[in-house]
Amino acid sequence: MKAIIMAGGEGSRLRPLTCDLPKPMVNVANKPIMEHIINLLKLHGITEIGITLMYLPQKIRDYFGNGSSFGVNLHYFTEDTPLGTAGSVKNAGDFLDETFVVISGDSLTNINLKNAINFHYSKKSKATLILTKVDVPLEYGVVLADKEGRIEGFLEKPSWGEVFSDTVNTGTYILEPDVLDYFPFGKKFDFSQDLFPMMLKKHDPLYGYVTHDYWCDIGDLNAYLQAHYDIFQGKINLLNDYTEIKKGIWVGSGTLIEPNAMISGPCIIGNNCRISNSAAIEDMCVIGDNNVIEGETSIKRSVIWDSNYIEYGSQIRGSIICNKVNFKHYVSIFENAVIGDKCIVNERAIIKPGIKIWPQKTIDPLAIVDRNMVWGSKHNKSIFGENGLSGIINVDISPEFASRLGAAYGSIYKKGSKVVVSSTTSNSARMFKHAFAAGILSVGVEVFNLSSLLTPISRHAINFLSVEGGIHVKLSNDNPNKLRVDFMDSKGASISRITERKIENAFFREDFRRCSGEEISRLNNITDFKNYYVRSILNDVNTDAIRTFPQKICIISPSDFVISLVVPMLQDIGCKVVSFSSSFNAKKRIIEEIEKTNADFAAFIDSNGETLSLIDKTGNVINDDLFLSLTSLIMFKNMANSKVVVPITAPSIIEAMAKKYNGNVLRTKTSPQAVMEQMLNHNLLKTRENMYQFLLNFDALAGLVKIIEYLCKNKTHLAQVIEEIPAFYVSKKKIFCPWELKGKVMRTLITEKNDEKVELLDGVKFIMESGWVLVLPDADMPLCRVYSEGDTPQIAESISEKYLDKIRTIINTR
Repeated sequence: MKAIIMAGGEGSRLRPLTCDLPKPMVNVANKPIMEHIINLLKLHGITEIGITLMYLPQKIRDYFGNGSSFGVNLHYFTEDTPLGTAGSVKNAGDFLDETFVVISGDSLTNINLKNAINFHYSKKSKATLILTKVDVPLEYGVVLADKEGRIEGFLEKPSWGEVFSDTVNTGTYILEPDVLDYFPFGKKFDFSQDLFPMMLKKHDPLYGYVTHDYWCDIGDLNAYLQAHYDIFQGKINLLNDYTEIKKGIWVGSGTLIEPNAMISGPCIIGNNCRISNSAAIEDMCVIGDNNVIEGETSIKRSVIWDSNYIEYGSQIRGSIICNKVNFKHYVSIFENAVIGDKCIVNERAIIKPGIKIWPQKTIDPLAIVDRNMVWGSKHNKSIFGENGLSGIINVDISPEFASRLGAAYGSIYKKGSKVVVSSTTSNSARMFKHAFAAGILSVGVEVFNLSSLLTPISRHAINFLSVEGGIHVKLSNDNPNKLRVDFMDSKGASISRITERKIENAFFREDFRRCSGEEISRLNNITDFKNYYVRSILNDVNTDAIRTFPQKICIISPSDFVISLVVPMLQDIGCKVVSFSSSFNAKKRIIEEIEKTNADFAAFIDSNGETLSLIDKTGNVINDDLFLSLTSLIMFKNMANSKVVVPITAPSIIEAMAKKYNGNVLRTKTSPQAVMEQMLNHNLLKTRENMYQFLLNFDALAGLVKIIEYLCKNKTHLAQVIEEIPAFYVSKKKIFCPWELKGKVMRTLITEKNDEKVELLDGVKFIMESGWVLVLPDADMPLCRVYSEGDTPQIAESISEKYLDKIRTIINTR
C-alpha cells in the first residue's frame, strides 16, 4: 500500500515558529512532525510515500531527501498554486495506482493504520475517514456516522449551534484511487468540503473508522505545547532515540550535564548540549540539540529548539524558544511567550506572558515587552461572541485594543475602501470609536465618522453612503461599564461568521499592511446624519393615512436621545405623543400612563433604537415571539405572497398564518446575523419587501412608524390585531453544560432519538406530533439552551423537562 503525506501547510497560526519553516518541519520532541508520520507509516509496512508540497518545499526536500536515510522511498509533488487538500493529492495521481492512505504532515498520532485499513476493506468502502472524539469540536470537521460506521453528515468548523457530534475528522483517509476521477486535474478541490459531500450525495460507500489512539492536530501554539505534555504523560511514545539516565529524564548523545545541575523529570535533553552547574531544568521541558544553558538559569514547562545560548540567571516559564536565540544575563520570559529564530534578548529584559517575537529581533536591555514584536500570533482567544463584540471598558476593551482591532478590520478591505464609524453619546463609546478609526486609517481605508447615533441610523448611513461596511459602538443595556460593538457589512446587516474569523485572524497575527504617511486616508466628519435618517423614514410612509386615523402613543425609553428623535417624528405625521424616560421594568407605570392619557398603546424603545416592545390598551406585552408573530402577520396582510424570515425557534403559528394569507416562511439559524442576511437576501436593501421586514424587526424607530401606518391604513387598533394571532405556547430554558461535553451531548441526543424527526439547521431540533424541542449549545457560556413548543403550556413544559433530564443524564455519565 502507498501513502500520501499532505505537507504543503504554511502554519500561519503557529507563527513565529513557521516564519521560515513549513509547518510539517516544526520540531516535536526534537524531530520534525513529519518524521514522526513517516515512522508511523513505516511501522505499518508502508514505505512508498508521496509528499505534496507548496510552502517552502525545498526545506522538506533538503531534510528528507529520497527517504533512504529513513528507510522509505519518497516521491515529491509540488503545487504551483493552492489546489486544496483533494486537489493536491490529485496532483500525485499517477503515483496512486492502488488503495492508499492520506495523512496530514502536521498532526501527531499513533493511529493503528492496519486496523483502519482492515475496516476499510471489510466495509468495501471507497473512502474511509479516520475519526476521533474531542471535547470541543469547533475547530474541526464534525462527522455523524451510524452504528455501522456509514457516514450520514459532516460540517467543517461549526459554531456551537451547528455542533451535532463530538466525533471529528482527523484528516487521515484510506481511499480507492478512482475517487480522484470525481474532479479534474489542476482544479482546487477539498476532501471535506467538496469530495466527501459529493460522494455522500451519490450514496457511495463512505465510512468512518473511530480510533481511540492518540491524535493531536498541532494547529496552534497551545496545541503544540500540549503535544509535548502528552508525550510526557505517556499518551504517545516518541522517545526511542534517547537514553533514560534517571526515571523520566531522557538525554541524547554528547550532552554534558555538570554535577551540580538540577534536572527533574519528565524532560528531554537533546544531543551535544551543555547544562552548567546550578542550572535548573524542571518537569515538562524539551531541550533540543546544541544548546548551552549557563548557571542559575531556571527552565520550567518549556520547549527550546536547537543551538540556543541561555546566559547566566535567566528564567524561562512555559515558553517556546526557536533556533539560535541568545538570552543575555537575567532575562525573564513567561507563559505562552514565543521567541523566533536568531533573536537577541538583552540583559534583564522581561517578556510578558503571551508575547510573540518574530525572528531576528533585538530586545533592548531592561525592556519590558508587553506587546508582540513585530508580528505575532495570539492564541486561543476569540474576539466575537454570539452577538458581536463586547467587553469591560479599559479592561477587556482598551484604546490599544481598539486601534489594533481597527487595523485588523481595515485589513480585510482593499486600500481606498470606505467605512462608517459611529457611537452613542457615551464618552467611553466615543473613546473606542476614535481609537478604532485611527487603526482603520493606518491601513489606508477611508473613514466616515458620524456623530452620536443609534445602530439603525448607522445601518442606514452605510447604504446611503455606499460604503463597504461599518461599526457602531454602544453601552451595554445591562452594564454601564461594558461596551458592545456592532460590525456591519455593506448591506447594513451584521457581518457573517466568516468575516468575523477574517478579522480575528488578522488581529491575532497582527499581519497588517501599513501605509506611508502619504497613503493615510481621509477622516470625514458628518454631524447631522440623523436628519437624513428621519427624513428617509417619513418619505417611505403614507402620512395621509396616518393623519386620517391618528394614534395616541406613549413613548418610553431609557435614552433621552431616542425620545428626542421619536417624539418629533411621530408628531410630524399627526400622532399625539406622550413620553417619559424609564426602563422596561416599569410595566405598572406604563399601563397607568396608557389609562391616564387614553393612549392607543405604548411603545418601549431600548437605548440603542434596535428593540421595540409594545403594550396594548388591555395590558398585553408584545415582545419576543409575540412581536415576531405580529410583524409576520403585518407582512402577510400587507403584501401578497410575502416571504417572512424567522429563526428556527419561532412559534409554528407563523406557518399557520402564512397558509391563511398565501405567504411563505423561511426559517434560519437563531443568530441575528443569519436572520438579517436572509431578510436582506443580498439585495442591498433595494427590495421593498425585504427592507420592510428588516425595519420591522431590527429598527425600532422605523418599525414603529411602519406599525402605526398599518394600523391607520386598516383603521384598526393594536389590541384588535393581536387578537388575530393564534395562541401559541413556547418554553425557553437553559442548563449548565461544561464546554468539553457539549459535543457529546449533541451526539448522544441524536444517536438515542426515537421516532422524532431531526433537523440540524442550528443545534438539533426534534419534531414530534404534539410539538418540538430545540437543543442549542451556547456560544459564549458553558450551557445549552432548550426551546420547546407544544399544543398546550403543559405539553411545552413537559417536552422541555424531558430533554433537560436527558442532558443531565448525559453530563453525569462520564
